Amino acid sequence: MPLYEIHHSAILTSSQRQSLASGLTNLHCKTFSAPSSFVNIAFHGPSDVDMEVGWEKVQTNYIIGHLRPRPIKPASTIPDLVTSITNIWNSIVRDPPGRLDDPRALHNCFILEDIDGGAEQGFILPVAGNDGNWLEGNMKEFERRAGLGDVAMEALVREIENGIGSGPAEVKGKIQ
Repeated sequence: MPLYEIHHSAILTSSQRQSLASGLTNLHCKTFSAPSSFVNIAFHGPSDVDMEVGWEKVQTNYIIGHLRPRPIKPASTIPDLVTSITNIWNSIVRDPPGRLDDPRALHNCFILEDIDGGAEQGFILPVAGNDGNWLEGNMKEFERRAGLGDVAMEALVREIENGIGSGPAEVKGKIQ
């Protein structure tokens, strides 16, 4: 239900990209008890990144997390999320954190609670914090679609059975 955008000037290997996607997905699932099949990660590679800082064109790496607004959350939730995202980047791409002129450093991490509504895989997104009721209310449709061979729904049903935030489930030999 979130969208994490990774904008990078640094060349990332497919292994680094997979590790970043897995790390962010696991972090989001554990932080917000969200099902992994609805965590979206988009990579915008070196040819797409054009950034200026203080009137200077720079090569930079940054992550923007788009979340649904949460009316009630501990004050530390967003700062802790930013710290964890930074730690994930540093452990995979560059440790210790670098300066703006370090091409492998994560220069910015922004969390925006700007998803006011949307649909994903044919389902209208719930209000943040109401995910449990939303999952329960849609379970029959998840199961119906899983029964018709929808691999994403099969993985979602298994994750619900194993506990939300337990991570992707292996379905028919594919990791979802």
